[in-house]
Amino acid sequence: MPGAGTPRQGFNWLSPPSTTSGLPDKWKGGALGPTRSLAPRIDPVVAPEAPKSFEPSVAQPRTMPVTKANDIHILPRPVEALPEYAAAPARNNLAAKLTEAFGHSERAARALANAVVDPSAVRKGIGDPAAPNAERIAVPGGTLLGIRTTVWARRVMPDPRNPRTLPSRRHPFAVDPGTGAEDSKFRPVPEPKSPADASLTAAELAVDIESSHHLNWACQHAAGYVKSTNDWSESITYQGVMEAVWLVPTTYNHEDGCDPVTALTTAEGSSRMTAVHALLGQRSADVPYDEPGPKFRARIKRLNEAFASGPTQEDLVALRCERVPALLIVGFEPFARSKTAFPTALRSLVALRHVDPPTPWGDGPENEALADEVLDELARRSLISATEAAYYAGSCTKAEARAAHLSDDPAERAAAIVGLFANPDGRFREAIRVAVTSQSSRKRVNQRLSNELATALVLRAFNGDATKVDQARRYLRHAFGKAVHGGEWAVTGRTTDQLVDDAMAEMRASIAAGTPDEPGPSSLELAVRAAYPLVVDGRLSADRGTANNDQPDRRTPGEVLDVMRQSPHGIHQLGQALRDFAAGVSIRAVDEDGRPRALEDGSGDMAVNDVFLRGEFPPPGKAKSRRPGDTPTDRYDNAVGALADAMDALRTAFDGLVAVTGDDGRPLVDVKGVDQRACSAWRDVLTTVQDELVVWSRTHKRVHGAAKAQHRDQARPGDEVEDADAASEWDREAEAAE
Repeated sequence: MPGAGTPRQGFNWLSPPSTTSGLPDKWKGGALGPTRSLAPRIDPVVAPEAPKSFEPSVAQPRTMPVTKANDIHILPRPVEALPEYAAAPARNNLAAKLTEAFGHSERAARALANAVVDPSAVRKGIGDPAAPNAERIAVPGGTLLGIRTTVWARRVMPDPRNPRTLPSRRHPFAVDPGTGAEDSKFRPVPEPKSPADASLTAAELAVDIESSHHLNWACQHAAGYVKSTNDWSESITYQGVMEAVWLVPTTYNHEDGCDPVTALTTAEGSSRMTAVHALLGQRSADVPYDEPGPKFRARIKRLNEAFASGPTQEDLVALRCERVPALLIVGFEPFARSKTAFPTALRSLVALRHVDPPTPWGDGPENEALADEVLDELARRSLISATEAAYYAGSCTKAEARAAHLSDDPAERAAAIVGLFANPDGRFREAIRVAVTSQSSRKRVNQRLSNELATALVLRAFNGDATKVDQARRYLRHAFGKAVHGGEWAVTGRTTDQLVDDAMAEMRASIAAGTPDEPGPSSLELAVRAAYPLVVDGRLSADRGTANNDQPDRRTPGEVLDVMRQSPHGIHQLGQALRDFAAGVSIRAVDEDGRPRALEDGSGDMAVNDVFLRGEFPPPGKAKSRRPGDTPTDRYDNAVGALADAMDALRTAFDGLVAVTGDDGRPLVDVKGVDQRACSAWRDVLTTVQDELVVWSRTHKRVHGAAKAQHRDQARPGDEVEDADAASEWDREAEAAE
């Protein structure tokens, strides 16, 4: 504990990092700590007088002069001799005290005691077991209890499922474990849970793994990703770890029959511990299986002898890295009426660091973590089963999904996930809200966030390279619009042909009813299901920006899909996308009767792309792409397009005339008017066009609308319905006006 007059080390890990320009990112936060990271380190050993509560400190502005990034030189941190590894009685006494004060299991208490550098000081710092001293850390749902101390780096391990790796994982639904590349050799390590033999508030975790080889593979995969994206080796080489890593005793249960093993595992600080182990030559996956003994003591003795006689550069690095500051999470006190469990509380604490400032994970990892928490919350409330949660999380194989009577079609799975997040049931909405707010400061779950979380889960079935996955993530989150979140629809499990037939009947009924903008639930389900193949296969894109890109149509994929489900041609095209994607062939374009369209040179069928879809299914009133042929239908389509262009030009010309103002700021057309002969001639044209538009609209309704049709979810056998050929109210009003 710091002596008198020494400033107490506050919880700066909750404060935003410095944003001072001129410092390279790798020196901000992390190993160097927050804004005052260059100050002398204060030994955070817990003493009896340690306070029971704390208030997070506020980051202070950096006052030291700033130079250019390549001019920065930070003196290496001085080293000191290492203390001896604590004797067994001291460690046993601490383990007993932890069990008595915080209710730890024997395995968890022993893992904690074996890792602490000075177990006697920590034991004394805990004080009375009936009212133990510990730092109180507020999180949604309760208060976590923590002890600051120093631990041996070789007795703790980085999280083998580092959240930074979430977007890069290969889930079993996309690739059967062991059948793909090295990154899909095993299933991803699952989310930690409370041990089966412990209460939900006990400060320890359990993870199910297949074997020690599975754990080693996961550690290597996480380490490789961290080293390529967030490597702290250079900083830690010269400074050591300066910010406390957060540690929780975690038991790894083996499915191959081996005994469970327990080790302190990082809840935060995995990147730093990965760098430390790399510098020490320690294999992270060996930590749970290694027992401290003569070999470890001999290493400490050798380093101390080297320190006394003159250490090498390698010795200096080891002397800085053998010990790391730590925050041991030793307890959790939920609110009186809170149902929050320890794993959720711990994730909430980590989210304060990474989902919210100071160092956000970014959209990919953040949404992956939030989506997992949503599934956990829905399962905890029994709104979905454990099997369904695993299915939505992508952690089961296609064969396992079929065995559970769940669809192995990624498009159907995608629709089910979107339906989960768009479910209007208040119980689902409340569960999603609780899950999200427990991990971030968001107060409300909006449509955009729902789409992003759904997309994170949907793409776990997509086995593409990182670039394609990122592109699909950016586009797919815009594929589910207001109709998806506001309409009444559900995933029904119908075959593609059944769904197309029902959507077609539904669409014709909506035309007959005079409500063509909203066909109904079948077409919504069809559009949501078809969004997956069209987007992940690169057939439908979102707005790609304005720089060096001629993209006049800036509709979202959801807006394009909405137009498609409102016409027979679009419904046929959505169905074709599902059929071709399921068959593993290129998605083909179809004509208005649903037949594949041939290329102009007759060499094969035309493939669908973003330009084709936007051209064939423009917004209402806009022209379709020009037809290259000379059939009557081609000439008809081109003439309709020319009329649409003329209407656009008319609107533009009219607005342009109104926009011409005089010196007094008034529109000149309001002052001067327009020649009455011209106005009379134009009105004659507009009257003729208006009359014909009424007739053409009624003809379209008669031809494409279904006689005696209503939505399938509304019609019942024996119901009486009005004649679909009767004029709509709008038509009758137009006729009366004539």
